[in-house]
Amino acid sequence: MNFNVYIDKQTGERLERLARTRRTSRNALVREALAHLLERGAKAGWPPEVLGFRGIPAARPFEAARRRLRAPRKDPLA
Repeated sequence: MNFNVYIDKQTGERLERLARTRRTSRNALVREALAHLLERGAKAGWPPEVLGFRGIPAARPFEAARRRLRAPRKDPLA
């Protein structure tokens, strides 16, 4: 399947430099990036590293500092 993709000049230049560095074509890089995006998109959600994070035992809970905060003078969302 063929189709056209229009990108800005800066992105095109970066793509060209990367293609030269990796000794491959721009098309090959675009195919690789698209395959990666589609694979990642199929697995929508948080990565395992985030899902498995259980906190840092030595860290104070976020809510521990709440009592030191002052109430706003005026509700910014009102």
